[in-house]
Amino acid sequence: MAAAEASTDRIRHYLGAWSAVSVLQFFAAEAATIAAWHGPAPYSRRLNFISDLGQVGCGLHGTRVVCSPLHAFMNVSFVLQGVGMVIAALLITSAVLRVAAQDRGVRAQARLSRALAARAAGTGRTAGLPRTTPAPAAGVSLAAAIRSGHPAVAVPWAATLAVRILLGLAGAGVAVVGLVPQDSIEALHLAAAGAYFLGGSAALVVLGLLWIGRSAAAWPVLLCGGASFVATVVGGAVRLHVPEPGTLERFMGYPITAGIALVGAVIAYRLGVPARQARALRRVRA
Repeated sequence: MAAAEASTDRIRHYLGAWSAVSVLQFFAAEAATIAAWHGPAPYSRRLNFISDLGQVGCGLHGTRVVCSPLHAFMNVSFVLQGVGMVIAALLITSAVLRVAAQDRGVRAQARLSRALAARAAGTGRTAGLPRTTPAPAAGVSLAAAIRSGHPAVAVPWAATLAVRILLGLAGAGVAVVGLVPQDSIEALHLAAAGAYFLGGSAALVVLGLLWIGRSAAAWPVLLCGGASFVATVVGGAVRLHVPEPGTLERFMGYPITAGIALVGAVIAYRLGVPARQARALRRVRA
């Protein structure tokens, strides 16, 4: 039974991790849509906004003449990017997220949660009961550990819960960007884009801080989140009224996509470590 549950959990986390990696499809979709651009002037990553690629109608938008024949392709990419982020937020648990999927760290957190749950309930060895006393269920032990206020559980759990909420909010935002192009309901489009930029960058900053000392990817993740957050604050303050608005917007958005994909890749790789170690051990014994 325990083996089946572990296998199910591993599959769940793999799906979440690869959903995060899947956001990289955005870069391929953007390049293809730019190549099909039919405006009177070539599309410029320096001067044009990313949302110009998803605009349905050809014509003047602000001061820009926009014509993107592959707008549907770009908008589907936005939606898929958002769905990938939401799936990752739902499937990657706080226990795996806060220790960068380190197998030993996940098991240590589980042992601590069970110990705190047993102490809170007055059961198990802490109450003089035999070793065969069933351990509290994972959900029960985690809830009891959080209620205990133990900083090794409560603080990281709250931080990773915030990461998951922010990641889900950002994913929902970019999905709405694809469903509501800029030439339809512009106010909703802009609000959704803001949710993506702010939620995605903040999630990466918090996760990068949590991963320091746990993964070499901590600093790249933190750098991606920090760069995007600063660019978003600057972009919001000046309302993207700068000589190269496309460049600024890409400083806001590109690091989020790259950072989330990196997070997914780290988790997917770490999840496979125990299986790779077991295969290597079997080869040595053979």
